[in-house]
Amino acid sequence: MVMKRLKKFLKRKARPQKPPEVEVQRQHHLQDDYEQAMLAISFAEAGAPDQAVEVMRQYGKRKILVVTQEDAFTESVIDYATGLAERLGYELVALNVGTAPSNKVVSAYQEHMREEFQERAAQAAAPLAEKAAARHIPLTHVVKFGDVAKAVEAIKREYRRIELMITDSRIKKEELPARVNLPVFSLKTHQ
Repeated sequence: MVMKRLKKFLKRKARPQKPPEVEVQRQHHLQDDYEQAMLAISFAEAGAPDQAVEVMRQYGKRKILVVTQEDAFTESVIDYATGLAERLGYELVALNVGTAPSNKVVSAYQEHMREEFQERAAQAAAPLAEKAAARHIPLTHVVKFGDVAKAVEAIKREYRRIELMITDSRIKKEELPARVNLPVFSLKTHQ
């Protein structure tokens, strides 16, 4: 009897704890804050204050992620994001997400189209940058290609402390699955 129970217990213990399709991510902890502060202090003591400021800038302040699938941000998104960031004292991270190449090998034409999208996105982000600068809000502009949810996850890992996301209604809810663990403010465009 005891052997049966022991075998049953060992079988249960040997099973995988989670299905393979479940993604486990380590969440932000107090230890991470401490490590980042110590890294910044190390840079500052070593005579590299610019790197110390950059470490604290990327990790220290809370941020709002502004996302569009187009090469330009709508005026309503620009106004709302800068106003909210100013009131909350947050920084802005602007993200343009372009379409991914249709196949794994990027052709010269597809590379040219990517470069054009990046140029248009940089030019279109200028009004957002001007409005943010006028309100003394730090802004970082990033262009990514591919799936919106994957791009948002990559930005969340790269730029710490993103608290919420603002987008226009052109991004569909299906493109932002539940794994994007941020409050999302989707503004309707009236065009």
